[in-house]
Amino acid sequence: MSRALTEREYVEQNPQLFRRLHFHDGVWWDQVYPGYARPAFKFRTLVPGAARPARAQALFGYSHFVPETGMGNAAVSYMVLEGDDLRDFGMPRLDSKKRNQVRKGQKCCEVRTISDLEGCLEDAREVCVSHSLRGASSRKAYHVSHTFFIDQADTWRAQMRRDFAGGGRQWFGAWHAGRLIAYLVTLQVESVLLVEKMKLHSDYLSLCPSDALYFHVLSQFAQDPSCLRIFNSSPQRPGLDRFKEQFLFKATPVPLYVSNPVSYRFALRALALRNKWVEIRRSRRERGADADRGEAES
Repeated sequence: MSRALTEREYVEQNPQLFRRLHFHDGVWWDQVYPGYARPAFKFRTLVPGAARPARAQALFGYSHFVPETGMGNAAVSYMVLEGDDLRDFGMPRLDSKKRNQVRKGQKCCEVRTISDLEGCLEDAREVCVSHSLRGASSRKAYHVSHTFFIDQADTWRAQMRRDFAGGGRQWFGAWHAGRLIAYLVTLQVESVLLVEKMKLHSDYLSLCPSDALYFHVLSQFAQDPSCLRIFNSSPQRPGLDRFKEQFLFKATPVPLYVSNPVSYRFALRALALRNKWVEIRRSRRERGADADRGEAES
């Protein structure tokens, strides 16, 4: 099992994730918006007043998660697996339908740790293309178009190799007939585990590889005393959220301390507008690309 990263190691190994870093009061902070900061490892919990970013880096405020609900003045919802649900995770805790799906996935697929990325890299790229196409109808601003994995394949390969070489991550795959059809990546920083990536090829949905993968990974970390909490993104859409709930994840309001609630609300509105604009621009680009391809084929 890969050793968990310290906060410092996480910052050093993942510079591409941050906008503007600085170290203050024993914590690494990232200026996520101009004049607004949060811990570089955003799931770091702090007692309000125990640490804060440098004033010059947080002119409009800062925020961080807190260890207890009463310490916060806001909350962000995540799908979380923790406490007895994590420690007692196993087949008996799943409902009968989900147990059958897990068993089908285990029967149809070989689920194991990915030890050699190069040997399945192109399979993984095809998984990403298929996964992206399947999610296009419910696309959000952070959704990557399937064309990225085709037109910028070398960029994607470099990113995968960098992530695979970094510490704190574990890569798990599901194979069918010798072909990688799904993969899941976790990242652990101190006692917090993140489900960082989960990709599945649409042609193999009926084989239940994602069920087998989730069960394999969660069973492993349930036995790891260093893992106290698993985050699996924010609630997104009912079908996906229900899938996670069947593996005992719960939509959990995680308490947050915000130093300047007014600027925090303004930042949230600005981010929502930015995401909307990103979606509009991407839709226009894709329509233009489709039109160009149609003209080339005619």
